[in-house]
Amino acid sequence: MEEEWYITPIQVRDFIFCPTIFYYKYLVGIMEPKTEAMDEGLREFSKDLERWQERKTLLNQRRIHVDKMLFGYPITCRRYRLRGIVDTIYWSNNRLNVLEIKSSGSTKLYPDHLYQTAVYGLMVEEEFKQTVYKLIIFYKKSNKWFEKRFTNQLREYIEKTIEKVHRTLESGEVPEHRWGKKCVSCFYNKFCY
Repeated sequence: MEEEWYITPIQVRDFIFCPTIFYYKYLVGIMEPKTEAMDEGLREFSKDLERWQERKTLLNQRRIHVDKMLFGYPITCRRYRLRGIVDTIYWSNNRLNVLEIKSSGSTKLYPDHLYQTAVYGLMVEEEFKQTVYKLIIFYKKSNKWFEKRFTNQLREYIEKTIEKVHRTLESGEVPEHRWGKKCVSCFYNKFCY
């Protein structure tokens, strides 16, 4: 019997950002050293989670009335063979939304963060049998909030990417590498050719 691979939204995000990084992290097992910023982000999220659970509004400055909120929601999606923990799922005016919280101080939306949130969106739709209306990415340090509709075009792109990730894991082949300016400061650039 063939083993079924379950992947995470973070792995899909890593694959979109750079398939070569994905290969070295998840197939070869070479992990980038954890940074203080990563640890700080986890600590901050835990503190925020406690405060937000007591409210019926979302994120200090954004006074969005919510009908229901779920925080740190563990989810497994058999259809796409995905597992992960969604930062926040909430319903507002009976519409289902997914919120991803980043500890970054970014003032612009990073595409790979949107795609990661879209993967959670697929998982949430499967779990709750309801269409996700919006994907929201909140950059905590800059207090920037980005909302995107979860369009069919975005769904299809994410579904195709998930298939590519599974194929890469199953084949074990090194994905094609394209050198770019983001490679200059990349931990993995010493492994690329």
